[in-house]
Amino acid sequence: MIEEGYAAVSSRRVAQELGLNAATVHYYYPTTDDMFAALHRRSVDRQLDELGKALAAEDPLAAFWRFQSSSAQTALGVEFLALANHRKAIGDIVARSTNAARDAQAQRLKQAIGELPVDPEVLPPIALATVLVAIGRLLANEERVGITSGHAEVRAFIAWALEKLARPAKSE
Repeated sequence: MIEEGYAAVSSRRVAQELGLNAATVHYYYPTTDDMFAALHRRSVDRQLDELGKALAAEDPLAAFWRFQSSSAQTALGVEFLALANHRKAIGDIVARSTNAARDAQAQRLKQAIGELPVDPEVLPPIALATVLVAIGRLLANEERVGITSGHAEVRAFIAWALEKLARPAKSE
């Protein structure tokens, strides 16, 4: 799915890649949408587990940024968004699980960093998580296809902003 896009995924192709027959795949996943839904749930669960490990770092804000802006985190997400655009049933699943994951990201980020030195009405944890995820994934996705204009400057700005947000927490 990452290498060739969601359109290249079929139960027959998955069976071939795994050395199984298609009937075995259909037994566990009666439709391709069932297979996509299971993959999305598993991906979100794995991502939240990995996020927990990243947030245990000495500088959780910087670790969150590195985690969310890595290429590994973005490629599959792009394919799921494209798939969700074309298949309503998958779109509903992607929306539900991604919204739940975003809430979990914000909660875990708040637990890891405590209170930010900014009015929570101005920058609630959910906003910070969403901004970092969106910018990080945009940059990683663009870099995958060779677009880099402005990226160094955005990364420098994010590093500066995260340092400003983390500094009070480090001095306590």
